[in-house]
Amino acid sequence: MVVKAYGAYAGDKPLEPMEMTRRAPGAHDVEIDIAYCGICHSDLHQARGEWLEHIFLVSRATKS
Repeated sequence: MVVKAYGAYAGDKPLEPMEMTRRAPGAHDVEIDIAYCGICHSDLHQARGEWLEHIFLVSRATKS
């Protein structure tokens, strides 16, 4: 399943639109159709590496 997302490849890079491949929903999963989504300021802190160390790519899936 390909989903649309915003992500950053490094802490000094802006968030940018991208597509990500995810596994198909399984028998015990719930699939939700998202019409709108925003980016929380905590997402920006995480993408910039201001809270904890993390491994890039940092991304937030927005809709399928």
